[in-house]
Amino acid sequence: MKKEIIRLENTKKSTLPVITKSLISQADDLAKEHEQFNANYIVGGRLALYDLLAKIFTLYQQLDAAPDKKDLISDMKHKLVHSYKIRVQSNSSDTAVLVRYITRADRKTAHVYARAIESAVSNQISVEQFTDYVQECGGVENIRSLGVDPATKAKQEESEQFKYDLGWKYCLSREELPFAVFESPTDFSKRKDVSFEYYACIKRKGMRYVIANIPADPAFHDRAIQLIGNQLGALENAEELVSKLHDKAMEARKERWDSMTPGMAKILEGREQKEKGEV
Repeated sequence: MKKEIIRLENTKKSTLPVITKSLISQADDLAKEHEQFNANYIVGGRLALYDLLAKIFTLYQQLDAAPDKKDLISDMKHKLVHSYKIRVQSNSSDTAVLVRYITRADRKTAHVYARAIESAVSNQISVEQFTDYVQECGGVENIRSLGVDPATKAKQEESEQFKYDLGWKYCLSREELPFAVFESPTDFSKRKDVSFEYYACIKRKGMRYVIANIPADPAFHDRAIQLIGNQLGALENAEELVSKLHDKAMEARKERWDSMTPGMAKILEGREQKEKGEV
């Protein structure tokens, strides 16, 4: 049954809503304390900020251990949107949601605060050690700049590159083996620094209606390829499946070129073999 924050005190079905109300109330109390912090600690408030973050850290530990954590996060997101007009990204961490709910800060500031708490959690720092830990790291901003472990970061970058390459290979293959083909009465202009054209469509009764040509730039182009690669990367045996599609596409390309320009298929085949080191 969906719980509403304003009616929790009237719920008597279980003790769980009482826990929920208690935690949300604590978050509201800390939100008021954060407002006071902004008003009273403009100068020399660094330690006061760390103390406040330590309290948020304590509340995060309660949130993380709560049996209804998912509902609590949902309640916070709902109130952020409807009461404070603050939209939180769907992939935001639980820490970031709690920090945003308490501070109502902009995304960058909330990320800095959340990163400090997440860093303390990953390094098994206790609440009592939190302030000293932040100071030893050079402050919350420095913790954010430190980022993740270099080995972890390199692994993440390698994964992102793999998915991008997978998306790129897939799109090139679909150039020969498209899902559908249509002739457009409008000749849309295409930039030379992007490889594909992008269209916005509306689906209606199995049909797709093109409503606009998206004026893509290199940044949009890379983002689109990365999104396709990320989706493919989530599939089992994605690399094998895309490789098989690519092989079929290359066969289709050779047949197309051979029908258009006799002998071109052999030239392309020789070039591919040379690239693979077979010649």
